[in-house]
Amino acid sequence: MNLKLKSLATLSAAATFALMATACGDSSSSGANSDDPAVLPADTTSGTGNTTPVDTLPAGETPVDTTTVPVVPGDTTVVPSDTTEEFVLTIPEEATEITPAINIPAETGIGLLVDDFEDGDGVALINEAGWYTYSDKDNKGNSTILTPVDDNGYPKARRSDNGTDYAFAVYYNLDKGDYEYDPYVGWGVYIASNDMDFTKYGGVTYWFKGDAHEIHVEISDVEDYDVHLATVKASRVWKKVEVRFKDLTQGGWGEKVEFNAAHIEKISFQAKGKARMDSVLIDNLYLQDTSEVAKDVADMTIKDPEFPENVIGDITISNPLQAKAMQLLDKGINITNWLEDANYTFNGKFKFDESDIKLMAENGIKALRLPIDLDAYATNRDDVVAGKAAALEFDDKNLFAVLDSFATWTEKAGMSFVIDYHEYDNGYNKETAADPQYVTMMANVWKHVAQHYASNSRESIFFELLNEPDMSNGAVTSASWRKAAQEIIDSIRTVDKNHMLVFGDAEWYSISNLAKGEPLNDDKIIYAVHTYDPFEFTHQGASWSDTKTIKNLMFPYDKEKWSEYSADFGVTKSTVSYIKSNIKNYYKRGSKEFIMSVVLPAKNWAVKNNVPVIINEFGALNTGADAQSVLNYMTALREISEELEIPLQHWGYTGQFALFESAAGSQQGTKLIDGMKEAYFGK
Repeated sequence: MNLKLKSLATLSAAATFALMATACGDSSSSGANSDDPAVLPADTTSGTGNTTPVDTLPAGETPVDTTTVPVVPGDTTVVPSDTTEEFVLTIPEEATEITPAINIPAETGIGLLVDDFEDGDGVALINEAGWYTYSDKDNKGNSTILTPVDDNGYPKARRSDNGTDYAFAVYYNLDKGDYEYDPYVGWGVYIASNDMDFTKYGGVTYWFKGDAHEIHVEISDVEDYDVHLATVKASRVWKKVEVRFKDLTQGGWGEKVEFNAAHIEKISFQAKGKARMDSVLIDNLYLQDTSEVAKDVADMTIKDPEFPENVIGDITISNPLQAKAMQLLDKGINITNWLEDANYTFNGKFKFDESDIKLMAENGIKALRLPIDLDAYATNRDDVVAGKAAALEFDDKNLFAVLDSFATWTEKAGMSFVIDYHEYDNGYNKETAADPQYVTMMANVWKHVAQHYASNSRESIFFELLNEPDMSNGAVTSASWRKAAQEIIDSIRTVDKNHMLVFGDAEWYSISNLAKGEPLNDDKIIYAVHTYDPFEFTHQGASWSDTKTIKNLMFPYDKEKWSEYSADFGVTKSTVSYIKSNIKNYYKRGSKEFIMSVVLPAKNWAVKNNVPVIINEFGALNTGADAQSVLNYMTALREISEELEIPLQHWGYTGQFALFESAAGSQQGTKLIDGMKEAYFGK
């Protein structure tokens, strides 16, 4: 199929869902919520999810960071055609004389050369398929992508500096315009053919120079654009990329589909993310015969499970808040993927309603935590922070329509109700944390909400100050957040001295941060922590995480099901080091005892300070782990909760982290997942 460049947006519908990892990614937590300093956070605030770019370059070669080299030097630099405010993307002229920077070898294997571009056109060597481009413009984006074109306006190759005559080059400007998610552009080629057997191929290789991008190997079985892909870091010199089909993963926003090489339709590429001007050149696109694909190497030893020694002392907490926490906050649930969304505010339409609350209560749920970005309803928030307005103004009609509805429904159902100030837009971060105006704005938002409920005598309404401060980066210090939290508390107490508050520490409600600090200055605070340990298990296959490629991890660790090959669990050469380490040490991490060792310091701190502590986020991605392992994990957390008298609130009602099933096309619950009643409630 040939697409004229002037019609480059015609394929953008096929990329509609290509940047929706955040909208459909189902994790509140930006990180592993582990107290192991080696565990790095995952970013869930952008449309790309936080997928750490997959380094598919040869071992030992270090790619260049795109944040420090904004454009490709030499003949791949993209520059504006003028200095006017109206930006125009142009293709740089080819040099009269080109001195090769490298001489890349010709492909001589027994695989299939899709295109080496040596004929200088934009038509692949197989099936005479034309290369195409697309952008986000059909989705209200404003990104532009250009290639050299022939006399008919079709994309074509251009002269190369890699020792070959020609390479395919794209030049683009990423600009989200009015698009809801991160901007994107893409290019690719159809290779499907009735007379070709793609099962003989096991991987794809190509040479490239330029920006970070994804390579997509698209199969006909995927009907919702959740394609199989690998992510490649930028390189400002020519590098060879080798991607095995077995290492491809889907983006994670659609239906999970097994990769089947027999159904390959096209190979495409996509650049996306933050606004930028850049380019990519590719050459020698090649399908590897299965005999040419790199083989797995035995890199692990199968070991007996090892368990940490946990000493559980006196867990008595005489503070009456402990009994209230156990009574009102245990066996809780979060409604996710709705009001916390950075791109959504309530507009009168309920995604979840009283029928969901009734279903929860009938199945034993006692507490509802409702994540909602409260400051999104302060209509002049930015002006107040900037000092352009004196007082906050609110969209009370929508804010209290949704909060009051859930307050009424939970009271009727006999459930408690936690209003969780939850910012997916990461408004409170390292920069705003240092801005007194921003902190005061947050305090006044809470004052406004608290004043609304001040006359409500119901003790089972809780105010959670702020979920995971600086959830995207974890850069706000505990000291800074505690100072802000105290200002929020003091502001609330000017209008409401009765309702209980919930506080979690910085770095994703870190247990170690909490254990190093002192209780805040208020006698009605429930302290909260989050745990998703072992992270490599609970987040395996999560598109927004460093565990994106991880698969097949069971819980608990089972020596009989283990392997000497970390590749059997989705580890690739691009997997970040802490995940590789966690999997090699899973015989020590994949157990209830390990989770207990993570949680126990929080309980010890609570006992020492005579205050209650709860776990109001935990869970396992049920689209990644097998069903029985998820139930085993849930059972372990429940037993830990019972042993330590720590209330639990599960992250997820329906969706990827779920207690309840939902019907197709809806996120409203229908019934408890089979086995979940026994696992979570012990009945």
